[in-house]
Amino acid sequence: MTIEIRVRFGKAIMELLGAMMLVLTIQLAVGSGSPLAPVGIGVVLITLVYAGAPISGAHYNPAITLALWLRGATHFHVMIVYWIFQIAGGILGGLLGGAIGASYNATAVGMGYHFGQAFLAELVFTFLLCFNVLGVATNTKAENNQYYGMAIGLTVMAGAISVGGISGGAFNPAVALGLGISKSFYKMAYVGLIVVGELVGGAIAALLFFVVAPDEFEHFGDEAHGVMEAPELQTHAHQHPEQQATESTGLIT
Repeated sequence: MTIEIRVRFGKAIMELLGAMMLVLTIQLAVGSGSPLAPVGIGVVLITLVYAGAPISGAHYNPAITLALWLRGATHFHVMIVYWIFQIAGGILGGLLGGAIGASYNATAVGMGYHFGQAFLAELVFTFLLCFNVLGVATNTKAENNQYYGMAIGLTVMAGAISVGGISGGAFNPAVALGLGISKSFYKMAYVGLIVVGELVGGAIAALLFFVVAPDEFEHFGDEAHGVMEAPELQTHAHQHPEQQATESTGLIT
């Protein structure tokens, strides 16, 4: 792999790997039937966030990337590239997890519940996840904290325990699409609708973060804000304009 490819796509490949390992773990944990599946999923997400945050920001979730873009912590074209690699990683993780565990699982409305309940569950807990990411990983008042990975992973764990039986507990378009596609495009109409709900949840999180933390937006761009921003924004916050114009910054062309 040439240096140019690594510089241009290294961050996106980290997003692919993170999403792949997350979905692989979900596939195996859910397929095992263990009541501790949400714990395993939350713990592996914690480790993946700590591993990938210094490289790509460790989003692994298109809804989180959307929320960060709306918050001003990444660029639009970076968001699109991340989405592509995150979804590809989710599909690969679903296929690999199914091959290892000899079973394929996908999100679906739980028995005794209806679509409206499942849709709201995905929207609300994706909102909670994205809002927590904005709070612990981009807030200047929480800079350099070491608990951000725990907060993110525990949010997913709590969501899986609370509403996993209602909606499938994806809270992540890469998870929903990866599992659905790997299971022979299982219930893709439902998957498509909850993906919309998850993205709406991410957008609402950015909007409400703007409402509750207006000072964070007044001076955004003048200083680094957190571990999950686009790494190029973190670097450039401490550079002069002429340095910014000449330095390679990964996905920026």
